[in-house]
Amino acid sequence: MTNDKHTQEEGDSLSMDMLEEAFLNKVDWLHVQETVKLLLLSMAQIELTLTDGDYNVTGLGQQFTDMASHLRQVNLHLANQPDTPKEIIKHGIMLETEIDKGVVAFQFYDRLSQRLQHVVTGLALTEELLCNEEKRLNGDEWSKIQKQIKSTYSLDCERKMFDLVLQGMPLHEALALYRDEHLYRKDDIELF
Repeated sequence: MTNDKHTQEEGDSLSMDMLEEAFLNKVDWLHVQETVKLLLLSMAQIELTLTDGDYNVTGLGQQFTDMASHLRQVNLHLANQPDTPKEIIKHGIMLETEIDKGVVAFQFYDRLSQRLQHVVTGLALTEELLCNEEKRLNGDEWSKIQKQIKSTYSLDCERKMFDLVLQGMPLHEALALYRDEHLYRKDDIELF
């Protein structure tokens, strides 16, 4: 009788362990599902921001570029006229300089758009991985996604920050390092 009782207790314990494991897996899956939903919402907000920004800023950037081109032609014409007052030429050159600064500002918007697109790509890859339990639990799959994300970066400073964060550097330190090295450099403009 004690053997029967002991066997029944083991069976009860085993089924309790199985129930507990199933519950924890269900809770884990619920967390994954909710995380995926939040990732999708974040992606949607970024995509909408990019769409709105591209619609408005792309046209404005082209207008600034066209204005700069026309103003250069006007300045060239005025500079070749013998009776053009020097004050007019001076103001024309100053205006051209300011318009060129505006064009540079639009180049920074291009960089912003590209970085936001990197975020969307990274979130999409993460969402895809989280939804596949087999891949989600495979370290090689995570490494593969990290390589895919890194390959989308066009700037060395982005790849460097990526490496530092993955090596365990706290995000605030990696961002501070980036700001110290790149934020105030005038020659840090790349066109995409």
